[in-house]
Amino acid sequence: MDWSESRRYLPAVGFSLLLLVTSLLPVPEGAGEQVPALLGFTLDKWVHAASYGTLAVLLAWGRQARDVITVAALVTVSVCYGAGVELLQGLVPSRGVSGTDFVANAVGAVLAGLAWIAAHRSSILSDRTDPQSRQ
Repeated sequence: MDWSESRRYLPAVGFSLLLLVTSLLPVPEGAGEQVPALLGFTLDKWVHAASYGTLAVLLAWGRQARDVITVAALVTVSVCYGAGVELLQGLVPSRGVSGTDFVANAVGAVLAGLAWIAAHRSSILSDRTDPQSRQ
């Protein structure tokens, strides 16, 4: 992989660092009590899902993923990164490890991966049927 190919990952790396920093900032006392809900889920869970979905898409874009296995691997990277960030939050006094946040992270990453596959299904299907693309 040359430098021009590596540069495609810069948005994913930058966004993952933004997620890490914002996730490890202390939370003001009482802030969690005032989180509104949307469709039965607190806005916090929607932000988690959108954030890790965005990370999965940025990784897929950086890799120029065109097959289901690669997208699944990148979704797994996003989910594992979210799990690691959740564990690190246990070290921050005003934060804690949250299983529901982890689930929201994973749901967002998986849905984004499915959306990526759906958006690129024509190229994914042509790669499966074209013997030249396997070389």
